[in-house]
Amino acid sequence: MAKKKKPDKHVEQPKIRIAAPKNRPLQLRYFCPKENREIRISVGSRDMEDAERLKKEIEAKFLLGIEVRSDKKIVLGPEMEWDQFREQYTTQHLAALRDKTAEDAESRLDIATRIVKPKTLGAMADPSNLQKLQSRLLAGDESMRGKPRSSHTVRGYMKSIVSALNWAYYQDWLTHAPKTPRIKVSKRKAMKGRPITEAEFKAMLAVTAAVVGDDASESWKRLLHGLWESALRIEELMNVSWDHEGAIVPQWTDGEFPILRIPAAMQKNDTDEDIPLLPGFEKLLLETPAAQRTGWIFEPASLQIQYGGKPPYPRLDSGWVGKVISKIGKKAKIEVAPEDKKTGLPAKFASAHDLRRSCGQRLRNAGVPPLVICRIMRHSSWETTRRHYAPGDIQREAEILRKTLG
Repeated sequence: MAKKKKPDKHVEQPKIRIAAPKNRPLQLRYFCPKENREIRISVGSRDMEDAERLKKEIEAKFLLGIEVRSDKKIVLGPEMEWDQFREQYTTQHLAALRDKTAEDAESRLDIATRIVKPKTLGAMADPSNLQKLQSRLLAGDESMRGKPRSSHTVRGYMKSIVSALNWAYYQDWLTHAPKTPRIKVSKRKAMKGRPITEAEFKAMLAVTAAVVGDDASESWKRLLHGLWESALRIEELMNVSWDHEGAIVPQWTDGEFPILRIPAAMQKNDTDEDIPLLPGFEKLLLETPAAQRTGWIFEPASLQIQYGGKPPYPRLDSGWVGKVISKIGKKAKIEVAPEDKKTGLPAKFASAHDLRRSCGQRLRNAGVPPLVICRIMRHSSWETTRRHYAPGDIQREAEILRKTLG
């Protein structure tokens, strides 16, 4: 890996920089005049401290005249270096997944790496290390708030780690499938938020201008109405267009009910799908004059215009838009989940996803058949819809029982 040679004081040492490739571990990069190319060395994680430490080690080797080679042979199997496995897993598997899924997996692997500090793939897959990882995650190690994590959160973290190790097993790099430590979780409600009421939605509309500014408020209120009426996720609503290729497009055909055509690229299940266009959403769309039906349908204005500045980007990112909607929910003081003093999680306020939940709940309250709600929410089962989006109103159900049973 490293070959000593007599240092040449007249040769300028390469300047090493830290690079952060999208959805991949950090890299150290420098130009090698001998090979006349850029050398890239994976840090094996996205921890800046790890990158700085490795950078200093390589700079020290240069000063000592030790040749640093980046083309070391990769050993496939349990003895494979952990950072090499991370690089292979990222480029061969995570790169094919959706950005958010890949980012979450990388983040959890980073945390596991800092806790276990494995040298090899086999070391991370060792049952005792997996048990240690689970225990320390529950205790709150590497937690932003420094407090214990809930069993539900830790189960999600462990699922990501074991998924990576299972991938290694199916590549024949591990001789045994990883043994997952058991973790007991309570049967709490599945929703991280809740459907909001019509009065709460009006409260969000009332404070919108205070958050985004008067000039931008109408475009943001239109966006909120779109979430309220469509049952779409924020990234989906931002991709509804009159005519863009590959976007979600509303369609009207003579003699048929209108539909919403959703391409596979916009779906979690990677499947082309058509769903009924909800009447309230159709009414909102038809407010746009026919002559103006071109381009993106929802275009929330930049918050920069309230300060007289120019928008930094031609179109706002859906992730950033979601954060602004959460600020609107907080400004309206609509709490959808209380503070968890045990884990340190603060109270959660109404978000874009809670507006999607609200649409699902209203459909259930209106008596829409469960399978139709499933189709609109695009879930594989009614149980998913019921647990996460339309739990029902216990008082309304009690009222129906009283009327039915006399």
